[in-house]
Amino acid sequence: MRNYLYILGLALLAGAAHAQAPAATPAATAQATPAAARALPLSPRQLYPGLFEAVQLGHVYRDGKTFVDALPKAPVATIVAAYAQQHQKPGFDLKAFTDTYFQAPVAGTDIYRSDVAAGLRAHLDTLWTVLQRRPDAAAVTPGSSLLPLPHPYLVPGGRFREVYYWDSYFTMLGLVDAHRVGLVRDMVDNFAYLIGRYGFIPNGNRTYYLTRSQPPFFAQMVELLATAQGDTVRRRYQGALLGEYAYWMAGADAVRAGTAAGPVVRLPGGPC
Repeated sequence: MRNYLYILGLALLAGAAHAQAPAATPAATAQATPAAARALPLSPRQLYPGLFEAVQLGHVYRDGKTFVDALPKAPVATIVAAYAQQHQKPGFDLKAFTDTYFQAPVAGTDIYRSDVAAGLRAHLDTLWTVLQRRPDAAAVTPGSSLLPLPHPYLVPGGRFREVYYWDSYFTMLGLVDAHRVGLVRDMVDNFAYLIGRYGFIPNGNRTYYLTRSQPPFFAQMVELLATAQGDTVRRRYQGALLGEYAYWMAGADAVRAGTAAGPVVRLPGGPC
């Protein structure tokens, strides 16, 4: 929390210059519409009531993450109506139904094979390319659980086909060492976008992660980028820094010593 307050203070000190800027930066633009005023996209459980439970509890797929990441082949309403009409009929085959109406996800890293003889540095430099994903704001299939991001980003790979919050900070440390600061900035811009869009950074960019976050590392990401690109970085992300701080500290003034509310804990005789 001390590091976070330090970065927040720097952002506040830069506030006057930022407020007078003639044009909004991408990170500031993300704050234009209050997150609370926007409806959150529905998760697969909410989109496919009954079908979701049947697939997951019936172990149609070996991995419980497969169905929630699958892409619908038809409009959601069509799939829901088809399931309602068919699932109680004799001989109904749930696996055949899901194969008809959903495309199971494919890990883009499955075909990658490392050249061990090339050494560790070459292996890591290649992985940056293998694990990078393009902006997907205009390419997300309706009904997909993926939350679109406007800038390139890195995924862990395998069954993890989305960006993850605090994991990305440690990825960024490697990117800086590999002289890929531009990709670090893209990822920080994505997290600023998520704060502006949803009011916080979810666990990952999936609709089913909108119920939780991870330890707040956004300030550390900004500071890492500022070390590489200068103090203007802190001004650029001031709005996002304030937004995330507000999310984590919501209700702190009402928390009594020795109690907790949400993520806020007030220590006996001390601050939050």
